[in-house]
Amino acid sequence: MPSLSLHVRSYPDESIQQRLIESNHREYGRLYDLLTFAGPERLAAANADRKELLQWLDQRAGFGCAGTKLDCNGLSPGCRCCGEGGWSCLFVNGRCNGRCFYCPTAQDDDGPPVTNGLAFTSPEEYAAYVAALGFSGVSISGGEPLMTPDLTLSYLSAVRKRCGADVHLWLYTNGTLLTADLCSRLRDAGLDEIRFDLGAVRYNLKKLRLAVDCIPTVTVEIPAVPEDEQLLKQKMVEMAEAGVNHLNLHQMRLTPYNFGPLAERGYTFLHGEKVTVLESELCALRSVRFGLERGLSLPVNYCSFPYKRRFQHAAARRRAALSVCVTGETVTEPGYLRTLSATGVRYCEAALLQNPSCRHPFEKIVLETGRALYLERRPLTPELELSHAERTALEAGQPPERLARFERIESGLAEYF
Repeated sequence: MPSLSLHVRSYPDESIQQRLIESNHREYGRLYDLLTFAGPERLAAANADRKELLQWLDQRAGFGCAGTKLDCNGLSPGCRCCGEGGWSCLFVNGRCNGRCFYCPTAQDDDGPPVTNGLAFTSPEEYAAYVAALGFSGVSISGGEPLMTPDLTLSYLSAVRKRCGADVHLWLYTNGTLLTADLCSRLRDAGLDEIRFDLGAVRYNLKKLRLAVDCIPTVTVEIPAVPEDEQLLKQKMVEMAEAGVNHLNLHQMRLTPYNFGPLAERGYTFLHGEKVTVLESELCALRSVRFGLERGLSLPVNYCSFPYKRRFQHAAARRRAALSVCVTGETVTEPGYLRTLSATGVRYCEAALLQNPSCRHPFEKIVLETGRALYLERRPLTPELELSHAERTALEAGQPPERLARFERIESGLAEYF
């Protein structure tokens, strides 16, 4: 097991904290003053609580992805694809019939299916994209994918037909529109895993039970809602008894779309790359512990915001970078292109686009359907001069601190401030 010190990221330089605080303030403007951020006493108590939880979990749970995800001993197949950087998420629609107070995005988009800024109006084109980029997992999300069942089924079928068993297929749903017949159709289209947001139905397992004997893997994926912690623990027992295979808990984060409902609930907010809910993380960690203490057959995975922010973004960068990497270049852990010269180093980022910006060099790639996409190479730094010692350390895999963000994914959960 990794040492406890790896599980929390700290910022010894207070200027970094201050920059993040200022960024959070800018994002919300005057509304920022309506938020309750943790003061010194609350931070001290929360840090003590988290330290005790992590010490307990350190001996019993599997920490993975540089300490940003746990328990990793029983991840679903889809989560394994994500952790390995092989996941493509297609938002098949942008409308939802739910009214979840914690939803981080607007549900009013009538646009075409989209993934990573790329629109795919044809199921066959999307399947060709999945094959060309070498994804090992594909999820269908929304909105609510079952509001457009025929469209959803067409994309599932196309990926399964083109990629065969090499790709793990899963779908996110609140389950309200699921029927026994639709469940069978999803299975027949090649669906391997279905994930239910039970928070949308107050943790009612009725529709979920339709899938248990039909879809190979049944997962519940919900945010850790602090005021529902006791109810969640009760439902964890019921989920295990019902045959649910996995439970994924997310950390709640603040966005312009859920600002009102979250601010009204009296949560304590934390600064960081984005504003998150303090009580949500502690609820998630206690729930992981509860499952282990009770010996439940239901593996519980806490998917922290730092994991999503660092690893999912790195996976997208790395995939594009590997497609344009040439002799003499290295793709770093966070997915940047590093070029060493006799005197220094420079870094670039690759991006996969529908259309090139024409501001930077780009390459055209053509899918087997004839659809063109563009890989653009964007400079991030000028050439940075390296001392002999810095170059030696970099080549040995120990980059100097000033280059660390280009070379290493940050480890640990977010510091509380």
